[in-house]
Amino acid sequence: MDEKEHQRRMDELDNMAKHLAECIRSRDIYEQRHNTTEDVALTGLLKLCSAVVQHDPPLKFIKDGQEFLEDVFNILFALPTLETRYLPKSKSRASRLAAYDLMTELVKGSNDNYQQLHGRMLRQHTPGKHPQYPWNYWPSDDGRASCGFVGLTNLGATCYMASCVQQLYMMPEARAAILNSKITEPDMKHLGILKELQKMFAYLQESEHKAYNPRSFCKVYVMDKQPLNTGEQKDMTEFFTDLISKMEEMSPALKDVVRSLFHGVITNNVVSLDCPHVSRTLEEFYTVRCQVADMKNLYESLDEVTVKDTLEGDNMYTCSQCGKKVRAEKRACFKTLPRILSFNTMRYTFNMITMMKEKVNTHFSFPFKLDMYGYTEEALMPDSQGTEPKVEDTNKYVYDLIGVTVHTGTADGGHYYSFIRDKIHRKEGKPDKWFMFNDAEVKHFDPTQLASECFGGEMTTKTYDSVTDKFMDFSFEKTHSAYMLFYERCETDEITRSKVIPNIDLSNDLSEWIWKDNMQFQQDKNIFDHAYVNFMWNMCSYIPSTLPEPKQVQLMAAQLSTTFVLETLIHAKEKPTMLQWIELMTKHFNTCPAACEWFLDSMANDDCWPMQILIRCPNQIVRQMFQRLCVHVMQQLRDRHAPLYLHPILDEDEDIDIPPEEIGNYSCVTRFIKRLLSIIEHGSKPHFKHLTEYFSLLYDFARMGESECNFLLSIEAITIMVNFYLGSKAPDYVEVVSDDDQDDDEEEDDVVSLSEEKYRPASLEKMIALIATLVEASRGEKRQRLVLAQSDFALLTGGKGFPFLYQQIRDAINIRQTCNLIFSLCRFNQRLAEQVIGMIFTAITKMNAEVAQPFFKLLSMLVEIPGGPPGMPPFTHLVLQRIWEVAECSPQQCLDWLAAQTPRNRIAHTYVLQHLETWVEHFLIAFNNPRVRNSAAFLLVSLVPDNHFRQAFRSARSIHSPQKELRMSPDAIAVLHQIYTLLLRLLCRARQYVDSNVHGTGKLVSYFALMSYCLVSRTEKLMFSPYFTDLWNLFQPKLSEPAISTNHNKQALLLFWYNVCCDCPENVKLIIENPTVTRNIAFNYILADHDDQEVIMFNRVMLPAYYGLLRLCCQQSPSFTRQLAGHQNLQWAFKNLTPYASQYPTAVDELFRLMKLFVAKRSGMSDQDLQEISNFKRATLLCYVECLERTSCWTTLISAFRILIEDNRDRFVVICNHGLSRLTDAFNTLHMMYHEATACHVLGDLIELLAITRSVFKCARVYSEVKEVKQALYNWKERMDLARKLLSLLNAYNPDELRHECIELLKDLLLVYGKECVQNLVPIIHHAHLSFKKSPVAASGPYFPRRVQHSMLNKANIRPPRPELQMCLHHNQVEVPKGNDDSYDAALIVFFQPYHLFIDMLCRTAVNCNAMTEQIIHLSVLVGFEGIPLHLAWFAKLWKDIYNSEAVDKSCIKVLCNMPSFHEYIETVFLDERVCLSNPSINSFFCIFVPKVHTKILQNNWGTLVNTIVTSVIADRAEVDSCNPAELNIVAYRMNGDLRVVVMMCSVVKPKHVSSMLMPALKHILQVCKDYQRKRNQKAEELKSQQLEEDEVPAAKKAKLKEEGDDEEKEESEGKDKDSEGDAREDDKMSASSPQPSTSKHSDCDPDDRPSTSSGLTRQTARQTDYVDLLAKTIETALTTFES
Repeated sequence: MDEKEHQRRMDELDNMAKHLAECIRSRDIYEQRHNTTEDVALTGLLKLCSAVVQHDPPLKFIKDGQEFLEDVFNILFALPTLETRYLPKSKSRASRLAAYDLMTELVKGSNDNYQQLHGRMLRQHTPGKHPQYPWNYWPSDDGRASCGFVGLTNLGATCYMASCVQQLYMMPEARAAILNSKITEPDMKHLGILKELQKMFAYLQESEHKAYNPRSFCKVYVMDKQPLNTGEQKDMTEFFTDLISKMEEMSPALKDVVRSLFHGVITNNVVSLDCPHVSRTLEEFYTVRCQVADMKNLYESLDEVTVKDTLEGDNMYTCSQCGKKVRAEKRACFKTLPRILSFNTMRYTFNMITMMKEKVNTHFSFPFKLDMYGYTEEALMPDSQGTEPKVEDTNKYVYDLIGVTVHTGTADGGHYYSFIRDKIHRKEGKPDKWFMFNDAEVKHFDPTQLASECFGGEMTTKTYDSVTDKFMDFSFEKTHSAYMLFYERCETDEITRSKVIPNIDLSNDLSEWIWKDNMQFQQDKNIFDHAYVNFMWNMCSYIPSTLPEPKQVQLMAAQLSTTFVLETLIHAKEKPTMLQWIELMTKHFNTCPAACEWFLDSMANDDCWPMQILIRCPNQIVRQMFQRLCVHVMQQLRDRHAPLYLHPILDEDEDIDIPPEEIGNYSCVTRFIKRLLSIIEHGSKPHFKHLTEYFSLLYDFARMGESECNFLLSIEAITIMVNFYLGSKAPDYVEVVSDDDQDDDEEEDDVVSLSEEKYRPASLEKMIALIATLVEASRGEKRQRLVLAQSDFALLTGGKGFPFLYQQIRDAINIRQTCNLIFSLCRFNQRLAEQVIGMIFTAITKMNAEVAQPFFKLLSMLVEIPGGPPGMPPFTHLVLQRIWEVAECSPQQCLDWLAAQTPRNRIAHTYVLQHLETWVEHFLIAFNNPRVRNSAAFLLVSLVPDNHFRQAFRSARSIHSPQKELRMSPDAIAVLHQIYTLLLRLLCRARQYVDSNVHGTGKLVSYFALMSYCLVSRTEKLMFSPYFTDLWNLFQPKLSEPAISTNHNKQALLLFWYNVCCDCPENVKLIIENPTVTRNIAFNYILADHDDQEVIMFNRVMLPAYYGLLRLCCQQSPSFTRQLAGHQNLQWAFKNLTPYASQYPTAVDELFRLMKLFVAKRSGMSDQDLQEISNFKRATLLCYVECLERTSCWTTLISAFRILIEDNRDRFVVICNHGLSRLTDAFNTLHMMYHEATACHVLGDLIELLAITRSVFKCARVYSEVKEVKQALYNWKERMDLARKLLSLLNAYNPDELRHECIELLKDLLLVYGKECVQNLVPIIHHAHLSFKKSPVAASGPYFPRRVQHSMLNKANIRPPRPELQMCLHHNQVEVPKGNDDSYDAALIVFFQPYHLFIDMLCRTAVNCNAMTEQIIHLSVLVGFEGIPLHLAWFAKLWKDIYNSEAVDKSCIKVLCNMPSFHEYIETVFLDERVCLSNPSINSFFCIFVPKVHTKILQNNWGTLVNTIVTSVIADRAEVDSCNPAELNIVAYRMNGDLRVVVMMCSVVKPKHVSSMLMPALKHILQVCKDYQRKRNQKAEELKSQQLEEDEVPAAKKAKLKEEGDDEEKEESEGKDKDSEGDAREDDKMSASSPQPSTSKHSDCDPDDRPSTSSGLTRQTARQTDYVDLLAKTIETALTTFES
């Protein structure tokens, strides 16, 4: 492309961009403020323009492009004006996003545009440009005052400006002139002031908010060549005069308005008395100064202004015209009066004596109407002829009061506010209203109170005098009085009525400003918006990289990103991109050192960000972010600024001490740090909540290096922090008495007691760490002496009782760093170390346990390092020497502290181990506090040098189980044995602590628990043997016999005894070989109070150990077993404890294990022993059957029957003693829990209970002829209720095991109670299936067969809403037809076949009972119909048997044939499941019954179905030609059913017409089948020969295989022959009498009755050929049928 072509295209592109820019500018506003509908055209224009600008047209880089950028900015952020209240133009999300994109494209690649937009964006987020956002900000604005006016926020001392502006604003002409002023030139004078003044007036006029913040006005307004200082009060008159003077200079129009309103002329006239000449000097004014001192009112002050003065004598006047001295009269008078006449009451005077400015508070009144005629030139000056002036109209000199500005306070400071009359909202016939404008507050004012509020003078009040007991009048000067007065010339009524308030036309800038202030929430919503944040991200990250010289704008980008994040983003509720912004800021600071310096300089000069973010921000994440950012910036500047840290302001000699305030002023880093320290020195308080990040910042700074620490030390940062911490602390410390002074100071009064109220300063951990770091960093070159400032060292170590150290320890601020601080202070200072340790122990003795915890923690840290660096005092020895002094005061804390120290401190370990004899018995056994005893036990455990042994002692563990054998070092074993031996020796002394009346019942608990814990191997268990007698004497009788319900000493002893005997037959032998022990060990007082929770918890621990010990003895001694089995206490335990398995699970388990031992038969047992076992079983069974609670002891019943029932004799006992009823009761309870409670864990118990019930009932069947059993079966009244509940468990919410047990038990019930079951169960089952047929529901339940099993989402789908029978199957619930998925077909059979066989058995039972009702017949049809998709043949077999039986009433067949549901059954098979006719039973059944019902089925579709099937068969002719063997077998499987249906239908009803193509097709298919048979047989022979040749098998074996193969072929051939014979010879014919119910499992559905979809196996191939052979025979039959 040549240059001209390129230029032409660029010109076209530029023209397009300009056109689009103009279109966007001229586009009307269509998007509404509320319920915004997107302006699609605007969005399209913005997007199109953005696409054009992407190609950088020239417009983008010229001034027009910058103006267009401004327009796009206004599209997004313009605010409503008076006329168009629908700004900004873009309000919808789509258009705003498009505008953001366009603005991004305009700025990309253009430095000028970027700088322009950067300035606009920066102003929105610069600190001070907007009020400080609250945290988690969302706009909430104050509303406009009820009077309808808006106030001005006082920024500190700007009340003078607010009063002046409000007075000016309430003048309609002035307001209109300012708001209507046009900015004609960009460089016009005072442009910024005019803009801000317009914004302010527009806000006051249109805003709905309470007040306007004039901060931006104050920033642009320059007075005395300085911007307005909002903290400095100025004179209102001076400001007013300055303001209107600037307005006069802004534009000619404003000048005219100002002059017409405020401009007046005073003439200073000198009238010569000696010549005719008059001298006049003109003086312009805007305000008239009125004297107040010595004046009563305004008229007197005006008289003083216009008073005549005679010039004579030495003061004669020199005439300018005559040139000689003459007598003259001098007078000032008003030549021209303005429309608005303003007076300045000169309330301030200068006292020449005191040389101070004072305020005049005297009374000074002024009228509501002021007549100025007497002070005009017209009234005071004669004309040239010397005549008096002629009065024409004096009304034009009358003025009305329209405003008063009041000053309250003194001459040095005070406050201004105004009273103003509203001239705009006038109501006819009513006086004008007055309002008080007091900064942000505006309210109605009663003008009758003007005198009291504005005239000044004195006021009198009543004051009570206590001396005279009277109220005295007390007068004092008012400090509030009028300072400026505003009068307006009165107009005649005609003029007033015709006067029109000027129209106000707000500019776009004013509209934008008023939108920001009037709709603050909308603007903030735009700023606190993700789209805006994304655009800001582009401005700070992406766009700078597109500029020609990105490095030039690095500082700008850094400034914009930093101010946006710190001023706006961190205040937002939602800031998901905060991390990305922090990374961007970090990147800016990494690449731009100037940005780092700007950032720190900003915070060094103004602590707004540190104070607001670091201390006051409630969000910890934000504080941490700011802290890390500051640290990162300082690290970036460290290399350049570190040499400047200690550089003073003046270069002084090194020997001269530099004041701390003069250090570190050369670096922005150190200035920032000094600013931070000044916050806690002057601004912050110790109770501030958020100080962690503040001190973390200082701490991270100190950790940067030696220069940083030296700087902090040089400015005495330690003193600042310690004073900050101790500033509000009470004198809450203890006095430390040195060893040398102990004898002198023995009185405890010298020790100040600690206050009970705890004080926990917040977030000062890093402060202590910083102090410790600085102290250590101050150590001198030889590392022995601390080089600290005198004030620092005095605050750290001085004071009575080390107040700083003591207080921070007690507050537990940062104990680790406190320890480090003590290390640093005490190195090479042994005496100081002793004093600190003394302070700690003295404090512990005076504190409670909770308060003393930090002191013990500090002790632990002090002794962590036994040796330590050089000069470190021996803290371990110092502590151990005094530890036992506080043991009696705080025994638990001391023992716990020693337990923590002994594993890691060898000195402490040796010290404690050597003094075992002195403290073990006292603290482990004799001490009354159980916590102290536990602590002593843990201390002993801690002495064993094995970590696992120590850690497991207090971890969660089963105290009933013996300790597992641990692998321990020889040293650990030696220490353990030393401790264990000491404990065993204490067994004999422990007897003195078992008297419950003296010592209670728990002093030995920790002792025995510790001994149990020490049993880590057989060695320790064998060590117990010599002390067995001591243990027995301790147990019996002092512990075993007393009737104490919860003797914890006995509990702990039994636990130890059981543990010591586990896996140690030697200790068990000591029991069983001692006659005294075996005779008395079964006697143990046990209270079985199952309502007392304390007793329950006690027995839950004690009983398992006790019965476990008895079990160990029984396992070793058969004689003891027989003795114990007959003991009354054991029978009591079986009766009273085992029924409460939920309360004592482990104990009951031990009892049942004992029961197993009692009934166990060992080899060599005598007949007497066997008889005793039999008697025990019988007695126990009777106990459980008769005594167990019927509704709650099912667990015990199952466990007991599982052990006690072994043979039919045991079952006989159960049956004859109402055992079936008891089992039914247990089943009812479990059934209820399983369905109504959340205890789904009872499923296993339910299955086991059903299995036990079934075994017992089968025994009843065996002995059914025995009288007792027959009577028991008759008396079992709950049998049908049981059957009904069993039916309710048959659904898809229960697993196969449960359904199997239910069905099998139902079958057993059916065999015994046949007719009764038919009468009770058939209605229930029939109702379930009939309801399902009428309104089928979707398959539910987790166990329903599915191709893809779904996970159980919640407990609701584990059980149905109510227990109900639901074994129905709708045909639509079958996901795929049979034959397409083998595993899915098998799952369906497993699920449904047992139930269908039960229905078959139920129907056959009804036949045998002669109870074959219509309901049962209908039930068989319903269930048979559901079994059609499964190809179940039981229904067909049932009715074939009934049909073939001679003993059955054939009327039921007639009923069957008349049932519509049976007709539906036949039709469904014919239409949908013809393949099931491959089953010989189903086929023969249809051959029998189709002729009986053919007139009632397919009445309109008989011929259609025949033709459809014939057409399908004809179509299969082409398909069989291309089939492989596997596919041919599948086609044969399907075609066989089709042909059988056609043959059957044609046999019943001769078809009118059969396609002529059918016969050739059948013959062709028959030929294909025969060809396939021939090839198959050949291939089989070849494969068999090949296998025989390859296999090295003996000839005999080969012959045997061949014989077996021939037999299989023969059987298959016979089977095929049987299938082809139809119903002539059936294998399963019923007996001649009647159909018999089947009692054994049989399958009426061969899983392989259809072809397999897989191939490759010989067995499957052989199996597949059956259907080809069967099809061939079916075709032959069909050919015969059609040919006939």
